[in-house]
Formats: sequence, structure tokens, C-alpha cells
Amino acid sequence: MRHSGAKFPFNSRGKPVSALREANQAKAVERILAGEDSDLADLTIREIRSQEERYASLVSYLAKSPDPKVQARARLILRFWTKLAPADFTRELGRSVLASWADLESFCWQLAEVENPETDTAEGKTYLDRLGQAIEKNLPRRSISPTDSISALQQVLARREGFRGNLDDYFHPANSYLHRVLQTKLGIPLTLALVYIFAAQRAGLEVYGLNTPGHYLAGIGGVAFDPFHGGVVLSADDLAAKFGTERSFWANPMFMRATARDTAERMLVNLLNSYSRRGDEARHARTVAYLQTIEESLG
Repeated sequence: MRHSGAKFPFNSRGKPVSALREANQAKAVERILAGEDSDLADLTIREIRSQEERYASLVSYLAKSPDPKVQARARLILRFWTKLAPADFTRELGRSVLASWADLESFCWQLAEVENPETDTAEGKTYLDRLGQAIEKNLPRRSISPTDSISALQQVLARREGFRGNLDDYFHPANSYLHRVLQTKLGIPLTLALVYIFAAQRAGLEVYGLNTPGHYLAGIGGVAFDPFHGGVVLSADDLAAKFGTERSFWANPMFMRATARDTAERMLVNLLNSYSRRGDEARHARTVAYLQTIEESLG
């Protein structure tokens, strides 16, 4: 006679209960990953990703599914586990110094890999290398002025490649991720400025960010320009009109020169705004943790 609360290791057909439970779980997860409800699939993927030890064998099994959608989503989880997890990224961020634009570029790639595990960072870096080579070819052989440099940047990045501001969907989180901006050619002022900075540095140009209020700009040799609007050069009069200040305030915009740390913090604040608007509480919380880590570790 079965007593209340007793646990039996086998079911009525003689199969181990744990094996049966795992088989049913695999079928249930497979149905979700194969389904059309992307929100449910994303929720399931995030849950599985957070518990590698518990779900490793399940995901390995699903990665061999005959259903291409299930297989792709399972392999996405496996790729995530082979890269930095959010907690690992936070710890690594706490040890970083973000002292240079090279540090900031590394930060951008790591952030992309953590929050978007499908990211092919090698492809993005190669594309930036090609952009840098193209910019260098467009520079005059004679002495190069800031306006010559900006002209080469405009020719390659704005006119040939089509990088521009995303006016139709300005607050989409993708606009704040370097890898997505390189893919779509659309972004917000800060990430478009980073495309200009990172590509220009590969061409030997010292382009930097300007931490101007509400609309991040770029500069070179004391000349400010706006990557969001095709790299247009901004005079002191333009800057005064844009930001509502006296012309003399912009006699030398270098005083607004941004650091890599300034820019990383501002990028994360932009992401917080985007995730808040979309109600993405999980990513919002992780982004808060990244921002707090930078503020605490760098003083």
C-alpha cells in the first residue's frame, strides 16, 4: 500500500522518474523554442542561460534537434556560456580602468557579447579595420588639417557607407550598441561618434568625443563636428545656437572633451533610458549594475 508522501523512483512502466521528468522537460522546452511566441522563447532562454550547471545537458541535447529554430536557439545559449556571463562581465569591469579609447572599444565589444550572445565581434572589428583603411586612402598626401580629416570621414562614413542618425526609432536599444550600429548604419549621437572615433584612429587620426549636453559630438584638432548629421562641421555660432549659450563659450570646444569613462557611463545611461521605455526590467537591472560598478571602481 502506498503511503502518503512516499517517493517512488520508478513509474508504473518501470522507467526512472527522474529520466521521465527530464524527457518531459526537454519536450516542453523544445516546443517553446520551436514556437512563434518570441517573448516566451526569450524568457525561457534567459532562464536557462542563468543556470548553466542545471541545464547544460538539456541544451546540448536540443542543439542537435532536427528543428532548425530549436537548434539555432540552443546553440545561441551554448555560445553565451562560452563567453562572459553578466556577473563575470561586472567583475571584469570592476578591474578595468577605461583610460583610453582602446579600452572603451573593448568595453563595447564585451557589452555586446554579454547582452547579445549572437554577436560576431570579429566581423565588427574587421569592418572597422576596412573603414580605417578607406579613410586613410581619402586623406590628402600633403599636410592634413582638421577639415581635411573631417572631409575624409564624411566621404567614407556618411556618403559611401551611409551612417546616419536613427530619427525613426531613436530610443531603440540597438542604437546604443556599437556592433548593431555597424550592422544597421543607424544610431544615436554617441554611438555614431564612436564609429567615427574608432575608424579614424585606425587611419592614424586623433578624433575624440565631446561630452556636450543632450547631443554627443566629436572633435579633431579643436574643430567640432556632428556624426549624427553626416559629420557636419559646427562653428562657434552653430554650437552657441545648438546649446543655447554665448558664442564665446565655444571659442575652443576642447574644454568639453570626453574621456573614455565619461563616454562609457553616458552610453549605459542611454541604455537605461531605452530599457526603461521598453519595460525590459532584467536588462535595465543589469545595466544599473554595470554603471554602478564603473562609478564605484573608478571613484
